[in-house]
Amino acid sequence: MVTLSSAENVLKDVYLGVIADQINTKTNPLFSRIKRSTRNIVGKEVRVVAPIGINGGIMAGSETSELPEGVDRPYLSFVAPLKNLYGKFEISDKAIRCSSTDVNSFVNLLQDGMDSLLKASVFNLSRMIYGDGTAMLGTITVESDKTVKVDYVDAVAPGMYVDIYNENSVVASKVLVKDVNKSTKVVILGTDATLATGHKLFAHGSKDSEIIGLRGIVNNASLYGVKKTDYPIMNSKVYTGTASDAFDEDFVQKIIDELEMNGTSVNFINCSYELKRIYQRYMTLYKKNIEYTTLEDGMKVLTHFGTPIVPTCQLKADECYFLNTDDFAFYELGDWKWLEDESGRVLRASASKPSYSATLVKYTELVCQKPNGVAFCKNIPTTISNS
Repeated sequence: MVTLSSAENVLKDVYLGVIADQINTKTNPLFSRIKRSTRNIVGKEVRVVAPIGINGGIMAGSETSELPEGVDRPYLSFVAPLKNLYGKFEISDKAIRCSSTDVNSFVNLLQDGMDSLLKASVFNLSRMIYGDGTAMLGTITVESDKTVKVDYVDAVAPGMYVDIYNENSVVASKVLVKDVNKSTKVVILGTDATLATGHKLFAHGSKDSEIIGLRGIVNNASLYGVKKTDYPIMNSKVYTGTASDAFDEDFVQKIIDELEMNGTSVNFINCSYELKRIYQRYMTLYKKNIEYTTLEDGMKVLTHFGTPIVPTCQLKADECYFLNTDDFAFYELGDWKWLEDESGRVLRASASKPSYSATLVKYTELVCQKPNGVAFCKNIPTTISNS
């Protein structure tokens, strides 16, 4: 007979390791490639020392000149709070009772719940790694009652809950996203609140609490407690495309060369699916040989002289990043765990409804030790010029 105790044992002994591995390896290719570390954790913070230059104690002198003074390599101290990431699994009391005498039925019930939790976790982590830490999903344009257009619709999915803000004022909280049309960017929201064009969508309960992703590394005025105005070396490279630009071999190589001259060896090109297709079309148009490689997660992608060009739906059509993933690390207290109470239980009865829930938790932050080794390209033409 299936009991709450046996259900907890299954969650701990069977599903925890599987779902943690799936999240870590299947979220997206960039997430999978970034190393994870439990070092440099001090209390609730990540403290990392990042080099910002070279050793200054080098000189050439005469036989009798004084030796160079010992000069330490300059460093910056990065300090960032660990972010709290949660994923909730819920099962009704009725479902448990109905399957209590049928082990196969109960296993299927748990499997469905785990699949749903995994899908939601993968989607949101994929979104976060390209975000700025604010949890903003996009800006709306009102179409009609409860129907809006979102400028960045790929960050929104049916079933998720959002908070709607007008500047810093909450317009509506925990609003259900009922439907999303990716092609038209139309989203139907389950709220009776009065919406206006310019309102912003945020992931529910997450405003200013998410990990700092690529957009934050590029755009945030302060990063890991360091103001970029004080240390310009913290600024990433930003390239704004023109109508005459083309996302072809020459354009890609130019960005790589500029980063290499700055001391960064690019090993990962992350772009939209539109730009990936543009690059491929240029290669075909000019009868170039297209090379492919297989990434750690099994995804097959084309390469630029061995450097993978990896598409993602988390970038706008005209955007692209050039990175060295060795400059990044997820600093964490540990891997994903079930949140336990004092007695070690992970399944808890809900206070307001007849159900039980378990919460997956991880404390982590993404840190880039060389922000000026990141290049962000925007406004790149997504059509092939006829000239």
